[in-house]
Amino acid sequence: MAEETPKGLEGVVVVELGDYVAMPACPRILGEMGATVYKIETPTGNLHRLDGPGFGMPSLGDNDPAMDMAGMNKNWLSIDMKTEEGKEFADKIIASADIFITSIRDKSLARLGYDYETLHKKYPKLVYGQMRGYGPRGPMRHAKGFDATCYAARGSLLMSIPQAGEHFQPGNLPAAFGDLNSSIALGMGLLAALYRAQKTGEGDFVTVNLYHMALWGAQVPVIAGQFDVPFPKDRKAAPCPTNNSYRSKDGVWFLICYGSYNAWYPYVMRCIGLPEYAEDPRYTDCATINANGDVREVIRLMEEAFAQKDWDEWVQIFEENEIPYARCNTIYDTYEDQEAIENDILRPIDYGPELGTHLVTTSPIRMKSVGDPVLRRAKPIGYDTERIMKEFGYTDEDVQHFKEIGAVRCFEGELPDCVEEDSYGPGWEAVPGWESAPRHPEERGTMYSRGEISD
Repeated sequence: MAEETPKGLEGVVVVELGDYVAMPACPRILGEMGATVYKIETPTGNLHRLDGPGFGMPSLGDNDPAMDMAGMNKNWLSIDMKTEEGKEFADKIIASADIFITSIRDKSLARLGYDYETLHKKYPKLVYGQMRGYGPRGPMRHAKGFDATCYAARGSLLMSIPQAGEHFQPGNLPAAFGDLNSSIALGMGLLAALYRAQKTGEGDFVTVNLYHMALWGAQVPVIAGQFDVPFPKDRKAAPCPTNNSYRSKDGVWFLICYGSYNAWYPYVMRCIGLPEYAEDPRYTDCATINANGDVREVIRLMEEAFAQKDWDEWVQIFEENEIPYARCNTIYDTYEDQEAIENDILRPIDYGPELGTHLVTTSPIRMKSVGDPVLRRAKPIGYDTERIMKEFGYTDEDVQHFKEIGAVRCFEGELPDCVEEDSYGPGWEAVPGWESAPRHPEERGTMYSRGEISD
């Protein structure tokens, strides 16, 4: 009988060694695409298990959506690799792998014997990936690196995102924003290296660093800033008025996006009820209005026009004229967004009777052979250790010995049924009580107002 064609990355084995979000989110994506992922923690577990309260969430133990962000679709192993027996077990797993991914710093990797040079010599075909805070050269190459420091702060995002003005303060980027975006870049590099390894028999060393990712995403300010374009920006002086945010009569903020101002300015002005300005030579050239300061006047004219109609009226005008637009959603608005629902971007997960139903984000890559991914919840420390040891040939006696000497940790408690259940998408209608689950902050008794936003 012919072998069944693999779906996505079925058959690819990934070993993960590290902590927090940026690196672990990468194997989560690979796991959703079908790879088998072994996550190795120390006996005390990753520090990321403590991060929920730092995100503003309660401490939830083993039934924790915060751990699911980067922890889904993995086998959870707890090994003390400082012991001879633990290292022996870890080495067996790595020897079976196609990809090894870590976020541990260079000096610690060398002490463990898991630096690239050592593993490449032992396993020449192994693809090696490392998520870093900063690059392998330069004064920060050995520094601790986090999303908040390397990506958001040093990468200029905190100082570029807020509105410019008299009362300026740095922005407050959501935690792990850079981590989760950087994980995709690392995955792309690893899969390219895997392709090369399959062709040549030789693995490769793939690195991604958070600081680099921040400046990659900030290419427009990086380049435009060299031409004295100010960052942060003032929306009342946005250099392209047809790619800017405005507010309707009933207080809804929205954005229209025609970046090629010279081509679209006349069309937009006619559509929004300002035909008398459509061919006005003072305003038709983007470079000119920015050079002479008329950009503020164009934005003022557009603001006054948009303030004449309610949001629903503008939606009809935008759609009839195929003007690219979007309401400026809060994160709470996305919970009910039809696009997020129907495309399995946000998926409801049943967290049991105490927590109820909560949304998680699926990874953004879709393969036809895989479809909407099956999601398996993050598990406690050592949840899969015993099972995986036996799969690698260890006996019950071996497992007991390894436990007694502290080489491994095995989970021996009980989990809520909801943690054990796999999730299939799109599963909105299948989740009990989802329609009645509160989503907006006002339903939780917190302050929220869309319309009352000061200029």
